[in-house]
Amino acid sequence: MLPRVLMTIPIALLLLSPAMAQEPRALLDLPQLAPCGSASHPRLPKKWRGTYLMAPFTKAQLVLAEIVADAGVSAMRVKLHGVKGGSLDLFVAGNRTYVLKSEGSTVKECRALGDTGWRPLPTDWLAPQSQCTGSAPIGDTPVEWWKTAIAPEPATYWLWFKTSDQTPFRLVFPFASDHLPPFSGYALSYQVRFNALDETDLAGIDATCRQAKPRMTGNSVRTLHGLIGNLSESGPRAESEINQIMPELQADCPADPLTEWPERLAITGLMTPFDSDEAPYPAEVLYDWTVPAQRTRTFGGPEAGITAQDSLLLDPQGYTITHYRDRPPVCRPVLPGTIRPGWAARAPCECAATINGTTSLSPYGTARILVCPLASPRVAWAWYALSGRPTTFMVTSLRGDEGKRLFAVLDYRAWLPGHPFSRSVFDKPPQCAIASHSRLTQSALRRCSTCHLGPAYSR
Repeated sequence: MLPRVLMTIPIALLLLSPAMAQEPRALLDLPQLAPCGSASHPRLPKKWRGTYLMAPFTKAQLVLAEIVADAGVSAMRVKLHGVKGGSLDLFVAGNRTYVLKSEGSTVKECRALGDTGWRPLPTDWLAPQSQCTGSAPIGDTPVEWWKTAIAPEPATYWLWFKTSDQTPFRLVFPFASDHLPPFSGYALSYQVRFNALDETDLAGIDATCRQAKPRMTGNSVRTLHGLIGNLSESGPRAESEINQIMPELQADCPADPLTEWPERLAITGLMTPFDSDEAPYPAEVLYDWTVPAQRTRTFGGPEAGITAQDSLLLDPQGYTITHYRDRPPVCRPVLPGTIRPGWAARAPCECAATINGTTSLSPYGTARILVCPLASPRVAWAWYALSGRPTTFMVTSLRGDEGKRLFAVLDYRAWLPGHPFSRSVFDKPPQCAIASHSRLTQSALRRCSTCHLGPAYSR
């Protein structure tokens, strides 16, 4: 199990609080958010069908959701299919939730759960306090970036709406809630398909379910969470249903070894924070295993007077270096050494599924979805093409993490193996020479040595 400091493995300890720079500068062209096209909230059609791939907050399996919604009758049907196994068919009308049993397209049984806290999804998924922070693509999909502040402050969740049709392409939540079920019960959700409908059969299902017997005694919320939490135990994999709604999805993975980082590498990307008082900010990563060294420089953040912040990983320890506009930098020796090229296998990360071909979820060709252990129960979800090029890296959080300046997701832009740059980018400022590790930090660094260089390391 990785210690918490490794929550930023493939992007050089990105748990650090972001900070903006005038000087020092980036060596590469950084991605930026363009202005939003409109301050108006995107609105969905009254009747629609959508398919989403959802990643949990823990190491549990990926779930494929098929959702039909009808605002005219205030109802939705949510079919959940575990990528590894199990299915659950839910129907929500008003404040009533049911479990459905069907034969073919005919609903044969409704089991009433009562008021579980779930409500049918509205046509507007945003709240009055939601803000559009800008526009930039995720992979090859142009989207607008919306954040919604929630309690406890300064927590937030994020929605990315496609500029082409204003449908929700991605959702990220800091912890489970009932804000937008079923998505808010998962850390990360991606749209697979989305279509407006002329008609739905939800009014007929509602009429059938109103005849259902009263729910069994017990807590409705706990019952629903139990059914979803035990999805993998509810039956075999729904092969035909999954193949129909997402034929690109494969539950097993190629036998090829997990991709290693190149010996020399430059990366840029946009990082989305979890806290509502921050906006997405660009990052630059420079990596050279021949040194060995790695520098992640982040740009952006809410704290006045900071121009940049570096995560400088060296041999065998690392530093956070905060650059200020009007005073010398501050160096804190609180990080492990350089990340090893084979960090994914050493973690160990596991392949949770494969997306075959080139899709909006795999813009660089067939991709593996990796799940990597962090400070339990947190995990990291990473999308890597078989070529080795990444798309997304997401770190899950928990209640209580709000205000800690954690990042939610990194969207990679430039991926430049072999890119030339001077070794001087890894030079330490003189302030680092007088810093010393505490005993506790030394102990933590030893635990990091699975994926990072550290005290008494071996390459």
